Amino acid sequence: MNKIFKKRRAEFHEQNIKYLRYVFNDHFTLFLLILIGALTVQYAQFLQNHSLSLLEKWAVIIVLSLLALIPGRLATFIEEADKVFLLVREQEVKGLLSRALGRSLILPAVIAIVMLVIANPLLELSVVWLLLWFIVLVLLKAFLFFIQLKKWQRTNVLAWAEMIKYEENRKVSILRFFALFTNVKGLKAHSHRRKYLDFLLPKTRRTYEYALSRSFLRSGDYLGLTLRILLLSLLALIFIKNAIVAVILVCVLNALLVFQLLALREAVDYQLFTRIYPVNKASKATAVQRILLRVIVMLTVVEVVVGVIFIRPVYDVAAILLINFLLAKFYVKSRLKK
Repeated sequence: MNKIFKKRRAEFHEQNIKYLRYVFNDHFTLFLLILIGALTVQYAQFLQNHSLSLLEKWAVIIVLSLLALIPGRLATFIEEADKVFLLVREQEVKGLLSRALGRSLILPAVIAIVMLVIANPLLELSVVWLLLWFIVLVLLKAFLFFIQLKKWQRTNVLAWAEMIKYEENRKVSILRFFALFTNVKGLKAHSHRRKYLDFLLPKTRRTYEYALSRSFLRSGDYLGLTLRILLLSLLALIFIKNAIVAVILVCVLNALLVFQLLALREAVDYQLFTRIYPVNKASKATAVQRILLRVIVMLTVVEVVVGVIFIRPVYDVAAILLINFLLAKFYVKSRLKK
């Protein structure tokens, strides 16, 4: 049993390391260094000029503590077949779950340390209080994991279906992050009928444009990703005071989104009818280009409006217009040709 789960952990970690090479490429690493440097300068200026009271500092402590508890999930590495083949070894599985709780606390502990290092210049706590704060955060996270384990063991029989679904969602959430930078194997697409979005479907007789538009609106992998990236862009425009940093971050997010949405080209390839229906295959690239043009226009309108409201001087927002124009006019077209 130990060898089985050790092998699963090793394979998943090896897969993550392989994808991390694509995440921390030269361009993205350079962007991160610039972003971290800019945020560090802003934070240093904030520390010199802030006038927070003791009550407000305690509010900061509470908010940071709650944020530190969000990342990290219980990694069980339970798989679909286990509900059949490991059913007779439930007692051993329960012991493995308890040990998995301890291993799952490593990432939350690292995040808590990083958060304490960032917050300490503002709060100016002693080493004893910092250590106590760290212990409290780790214990709270362990308590949340313990509650999750108890939910799976409400009776003498393990809730296999719940554990399998939880572990699958945990892995998918990690792979979706890697999917922002490269093609990822193992992601499962789920389609949902969103009737309230039917008015966005194009009134066209172009087969691929209509089919791919339906895939974009009804698949969480495309629509959900677009909404999340747009939300991050708006938060950057609203809360990052340095206009240049905010605009650069928004442009990078838009480029990552367009790169990922290019996978829409293969969204309906699993359909047998796409192979036998008398449709010109070249029309698929044209359909993807039209759909991405609509998405980029929507992003541009929303980002420019928010940028004009929150960014001074306003002409910095023109960079978003320029980059989005280049993405729609040249980048998408060149990638689809390849």
